[in-house]
Amino acid sequence: MRIRKCARAVITNEYHEILLQKFEFTDVIGNVVLWVTLGGGIKGKETPIEALKRELREELGIVVDIHDEPLFEIDVFIEGKSDSFISREIYYKITIQSDTILSIENMTEKEKDTFIDLKWWSKEELKKIKNFAPREILNYF
Repeated sequence: MRIRKCARAVITNEYHEILLQKFEFTDVIGNVVLWVTLGGGIKGKETPIEALKRELREELGIVVDIHDEPLFEIDVFIEGKSDSFISREIYYKITIQSDTILSIENMTEKEKDTFIDLKWWSKEELKKIKNFAPREILNYF
């Protein structure tokens, strides 16, 4: 089975909230709509940190430094419309201020087409909803 390597961010702010984006995943069976962490696929010879920095520039228009070790890694089975695969995801914690200016202008057209919203969430709020992934992030903020 194909493995897609990904780097993702658990982005928190000074209020101990986490930033998630809401996407419609149109390439998976059922066009799933979820709140998810930011980040994405690791390209070519990129390291996970290089990929995550690139993804955060593209998805939020921010430049970050990442010096810490990963928080956790998980494998997620994705049942795609054309093929199924394992998303091998490595997560890093990043802290930014809640008033940081964010921009989706540099997202790819496909990302812009499937992007729905961006929101800061408290841990208590996330515990009450079912449509976010991965649930493991509740252990890290």
